[in-house]
Amino acid sequence: AVLAWVRLVERRPLRTIGFVGPQPLKTFLGGVGIGIATIALVVFAIWAAGGLQVAGVGAAWRSQSALMQIGLLLLSFVVQASTEEIIFRGWLLSLLARKSNVAVAVLLVSLVFTFLHYSPHQAPLITLVSFLFSAFACQWALQRGNIWGVMGWHTGWNWLLAVGFELPVTGIDAHLPALLVALRPQGSDALTGGAEGPEGSFLCSAFFIAAMAWMAWRQRRAARELHRSRAPLLAVSSQESSRPN
Repeated sequence: AVLAWVRLVERRPLRTIGFVGPQPLKTFLGGVGIGIATIALVVFAIWAAGGLQVAGVGAAWRSQSALMQIGLLLLSFVVQASTEEIIFRGWLLSLLARKSNVAVAVLLVSLVFTFLHYSPHQAPLITLVSFLFSAFACQWALQRGNIWGVMGWHTGWNWLLAVGFELPVTGIDAHLPALLVALRPQGSDALTGGAEGPEGSFLCSAFFIAAMAWMAWRQRRAARELHRSRAPLLAVSSQESSRPN
């Protein structure tokens, strides 16, 4: 519906909502890998802080039915996560950025994303992580200039969290044996995420804040290096233009 709206009503090419760039499949699969690695990092941090206890290893590998369901869930998350990215970081972000500016667009997109993922009486920390999740995804899409990578990242993040550890993803339990390690929460909800799962942990919020700071630092460093590489060319050009004919 969104793609049809962009093409038929707004009369915009799909590249304006992030469907650009070379090797989209490779970019998407790279994003999946990063998503798997980053959620594994968050879960490991919670475990290292004492918030998770190991209850078993790789039980899914002993069940052909479970492996089949895990594979089907991967395909399902490709659709679910990609659809969210198309709507929020593709269409809505580009639309709002055209009407205001990028900073306002990121803020509004993240507020809408947070509101649509809100449940009554949920902990403030869960609300915060929804906002940070969206802000991180917006920053990724803006820096890369497309949504292929962030679509893959969102897919890998949701999928491994749902099937890897017998833990909830955004409060939803897949009821499948662990593909990697079965973990049981212990301690405060602020550390473990409680019924929300690891995404509700303050360590998950800390990850998104650190990741956004790192991305901003890399962008500034790349800009400085580009400026330095251009400086000699600009100097030569200035000297040549100052020479008399």
